[in-house]
Amino acid sequence: MIYYKTDKKNYKNQIEYIFDIFSNILGINFVEINDISDLTQKDILINYSNKKPETKCNIINIIPSNFFGKNYLKIESMPKTPLDKYNNLPIIYQGGNKIKRHIHKSKNLIETDIDIIASSFFMITRYEEVILKNKDKFGRFPATASLAYKEKFLDRPIVNEYIELLWSWANKFNTKIERKKSWREKKFTVAITHDIDEIKKYRRPPIFTIIKFLKEKNVKRAKNVLADYIKVKLGLKKDPYLKTFDYIINLEKEYGFNSSFYFMTSGERYSLLDVNLKKIFEKLKKENFEIGIHPSFNAYNNPDIIKKEKENLEKIVDSKIVGGRQHYLKWEIPKSWEAWRRAGLKYDTTLCYADHEGFRCGTCYPFKPFDIIKNETIDIWEIPLIVMDGTLIDYKKLSPDKALMVMTNLLNQVKKYNGIFVLLWHNSYMTNLFTPKWKRCFENFYKIISEKNCLVSSVKKILSSWENEQQNY
Repeated sequence: MIYYKTDKKNYKNQIEYIFDIFSNILGINFVEINDISDLTQKDILINYSNKKPETKCNIINIIPSNFFGKNYLKIESMPKTPLDKYNNLPIIYQGGNKIKRHIHKSKNLIETDIDIIASSFFMITRYEEVILKNKDKFGRFPATASLAYKEKFLDRPIVNEYIELLWSWANKFNTKIERKKSWREKKFTVAITHDIDEIKKYRRPPIFTIIKFLKEKNVKRAKNVLADYIKVKLGLKKDPYLKTFDYIINLEKEYGFNSSFYFMTSGERYSLLDVNLKKIFEKLKKENFEIGIHPSFNAYNNPDIIKKEKENLEKIVDSKIVGGRQHYLKWEIPKSWEAWRRAGLKYDTTLCYADHEGFRCGTCYPFKPFDIIKNETIDIWEIPLIVMDGTLIDYKKLSPDKALMVMTNLLNQVKKYNGIFVLLWHNSYMTNLFTPKWKRCFENFYKIISEKNCLVSSVKKILSSWENEQQNY
């Protein structure tokens, strides 16, 4: 068995939360204990304290930093930079009693000043987003304000790295404790998602698109857009965005994939009563794709609006909506999680930065968030988004080849830690007329995914599989 003990009793909920996260990912129960007198050499005790206990069992002694102390929830609790490192692993919080080279090992003792408890808590709760007041023009916390961006580890699931480090320490004692295998025979999972911001390109005449192509001296494309618009309006062909639904469904069926489609229901961009949408919903349901919610821009912290929009969608599609993603990735920690929970949703997959891809929460696994204001776990699943197409195309202005490389590198990181790679690719970036290079980039990435030993499915199905696994240990 693996037990844990701490003398930081005022922060019991926070510390218990992190050990629950470790338990869920490793598939091992970490049991809190106060009386250690009966522990044996077959047991491991993780002692989160400056004082080493007297016991016969194996001890991992993590010397705590000052994070859980008088400055908790104050600006003074933020990490001091530049961060120290252990074998290139950034140490967000370091124990007050420093240890040479950070780890000391003896027969039945491993002692470290790498405070993986506070460091993991900082990342996965998005602690800094509550403490700092940085906002972009849309009211979002930007990647550039984050510690991970500044210290150049946003492309790494650092919480998973901390967990693997802890597991390596536990393995040193040869107690033959086994961790669970996630996703059964598959190495990792990929959740492909599509935010449906638009169902029609030609809601209005494409004047600005034509002007854009003319400025680029691409008269041929400008003429093609105008001709395409006229044909659609005359009913001679289908709107290019409407065509993307059949394209996505057929492509994914070809690979044996299954994905999630998140629809807006506020009426800002399209009506749920559109006859074209009725056909799309019928086909998605028939092919077992997930239909989810994409709440409107101002719904992000208002449970009443989210609930109303969710119920509107449920009425139209005649099935229960369990999750989705917030429009514009607009999110407020921890209020948005609570708003989604109160609206009756089971999961969210918003948590990536709009201006930079990567591991905003420091992990590539599902987790239940922690409200650092109320000091309690929120009963909703967060499945962190890893990369959004708009980040690569609009914010970072990468070439398709460079974007493909970035996505592949992140995919390999997730594979390394057996997690979930969540991709957001809008249907509006999948047209031959407007975004042919990005459509090919998307197709090329599908081919790369298909060559990996991974499960590719909707977020709903992946989460269901994850919950079933949680019940088996």
